[in-house]
Amino acid sequence: MAYTSFFRDPDALEAIVKIALPAMIQQQEIRVWDAGCASGEEPFTLAIVFAEHLGPFSFRNLDILATDLEESNFPQFENRIKKAKYSKKDVFWVPEKFRNTHFIATDDPDTFRLTPDIREKVRYLKHDLLTFQAPENHKSLIVCKNVLMHFTPEDQLKVLQMFFDTLVPNGFLVLDGFQAMPAEFASRFVRAEAGKPLFRKEEG
Repeated sequence: MAYTSFFRDPDALEAIVKIALPAMIQQQEIRVWDAGCASGEEPFTLAIVFAEHLGPFSFRNLDILATDLEESNFPQFENRIKKAKYSKKDVFWVPEKFRNTHFIATDDPDTFRLTPDIREKVRYLKHDLLTFQAPENHKSLIVCKNVLMHFTPEDQLKVLQMFFDTLVPNGFLVLDGFQAMPAEFASRFVRAEAGKPLFRKEEG
């Protein structure tokens, strides 16, 4: 199973809250795509962050699509996300105030489950990025971390083109902090703030 964890990229989360969120809150619906979600910690982190910074109306209109490519016939990612149950070790990096607010105890003393309001914001769909066809369109924000590095340079460009076409005007893309935007897209995905792994789609 791919490595992931809750709240693993503070720089990206800070940039989303500081830069992307004020722009997206003007939209009737905030549609997020987590491309490469693994076992769900990242999209649930996004749901928690949005819950903390959106008003009730905007949060009600939040939709997070979490996708990944299962590596076996057993739908491990889908099952994990639908159950939304994580061990004490899994939630170690969740700030205490969020653990107390967005997680509930289960019959197993070593397991916690996300609250219903967070669970219902995340949908899972099996999807292969190398089809170069987005599962849905008109996304406000796309998050894709620890994925593109495994693709050839040519395929990276095709995936970035798919992301560009899928985002709404002035939509946002989050990549790994160490990943530079290829020159072919430097004028189409502009870094929203120096040093932050957040890019804004530029039209024209």
